[in-house]
Amino acid sequence: MTAVLQEPASPWLVGGAKDPGRVRMRLFCFHYAGATASIFRSWQDALPETVEVLAVQLPGREYRFSEPLLTDSKQIAAALVEDMLPLLGKPFVFFGHSMGVLIGFDVIQILRARGLPQPELLIASGRNAPPFRWRDAGLQTLPDDEFIATVRDYSGTPESLLAEESLRELWLPRLRADLTVSALYEYAEQRPLECPIVVLIGEKDDLVTEAGLQGWLTETTGGVQFFHYPGNHFFLHSVEELVLAKVRTELEEQLARQKHSRRQA
Repeated sequence: MTAVLQEPASPWLVGGAKDPGRVRMRLFCFHYAGATASIFRSWQDALPETVEVLAVQLPGREYRFSEPLLTDSKQIAAALVEDMLPLLGKPFVFFGHSMGVLIGFDVIQILRARGLPQPELLIASGRNAPPFRWRDAGLQTLPDDEFIATVRDYSGTPESLLAEESLRELWLPRLRADLTVSALYEYAEQRPLECPIVVLIGEKDDLVTEAGLQGWLTETTGGVQFFHYPGNHFFLHSVEELVLAKVRTELEEQLARQKHSRRQA
């Protein structure tokens, strides 16, 4: 049976370090369309013990199942920021995959507009830069059979869910709502971010393009690095150990910079 993360004090954020007193940095993780915070359930044990992993949980899933689904990234980001405020006293990093990248990006814009702390690093996984329109915009409006056929091509939804009609009423509305976030995303042009961006790419991911990936270069003054992995859009799972190794390396580098800065102060 798949482990499910327990309901936290904040409905939006799941997780927490085993030893809060040792936390020096936080990693906020934003899940992809149709997923839940539980996809990050193993990350705390795989990453530095001084990093607290907090996974974002959107409404309409797991312990938030009774809450209405949301379809606008900026609405989601605005609500999420309020629960993040008490946790921004330590340096932090954002990780997002696919739709999650857009939500994380909008959270950063809100933090910056309010003069609040910014992430040390944004790790953007499986997503073109925000100005680029999602390839399958319009998918969310298709009739069920066509919608499911297209989603099946993504190779990310278990066949058992796609084939079992009795389960569709549980996951289909959630996936439609999340894909609407991607399809209707509105990019508001603003000055570039200041944090560095690390872009993770599946070598066979048809949902990203070379132009869209290169678009990240204009989204920050902090520099952009690109890293490729075997697999399709869901390389996050198929080569999770490689992804976690990369995330760990990036976090360790950030922790080392933080330690050096304290010594210089």
